[in-house]
Amino acid sequence: MSRSNAKQLQKDVVEIAAAKEGDQAPPRRRGRPPKPVLGDGEAAPVLTREQILAKAIELARVQPLSEISMVGLARELGVAPALIHYYVGSRDDLISGVANLYFKALMAGMPPLTGDWEEDLWEGAQQAFRIGVEYGGVLRYMMSNNRFRLFQQVPQGETDYGVLYLDRMAKIFRSGGFQPEQAATGYHLLSLYVISSSYSEVSRQLPRFHQRFIRDQVEGHPFNEVEHARFFIGAFSALDSATAFPAGLKILIAGFRSWLPGH
Repeated sequence: MSRSNAKQLQKDVVEIAAAKEGDQAPPRRRGRPPKPVLGDGEAAPVLTREQILAKAIELARVQPLSEISMVGLARELGVAPALIHYYVGSRDDLISGVANLYFKALMAGMPPLTGDWEEDLWEGAQQAFRIGVEYGGVLRYMMSNNRFRLFQQVPQGETDYGVLYLDRMAKIFRSGGFQPEQAATGYHLLSLYVISSSYSEVSRQLPRFHQRFIRDQVEGHPFNEVEHARFFIGAFSALDSATAFPAGLKILIAGFRSWLPGH
């Protein structure tokens, strides 16, 4: 590549990044983008959209997705921020791309459907809980944002794994003989329970994380003031996800069962 062509390509990359920062749609290019170059004509580090998103979701295991920036990603990957914009697109494209990887991981760990709606809901909820805890940064984003909590803006030809997850859950309820309104309500309630339970684990909100503090607060009051709290404070302060999550899930599924004829 000539020096003049190299300089022109670098200029194009910077202009595209600037357009994305201003929420203007950059010109679409056909095929694979050309390999960016540095100012002196030296080839920039090889980079792909997949590598950028893989690094972003790696960071999102612990760092809130809303705090992962183009600049921070560029620093992690040792490239200029303009290249992150060039290969990924806008910040919405970045967030949606990471969220889609989250749902892809969720779907990849799902066991095959058995046809028993109770077992399939149980296993699916357990897997969703595990993924929520594993990718706590994505979960934190989904707790406080509406966009990309399920549906993703994927490039043409790519799979929206959020939609596939929704379809799987709908199939489970439908196979159990639930009416559309019941299935919709059941899916909504189950999703709320799984997300909030995962968030409690990620944010260390469960009583077990604060066991000594909780017991001290109750036991520091006169017995006659907190007699009933003392009745269960030992068990309450020891609660963790291993006990609380499956117990709540059993109650939820039993409630769904009561909606069916004959129960």
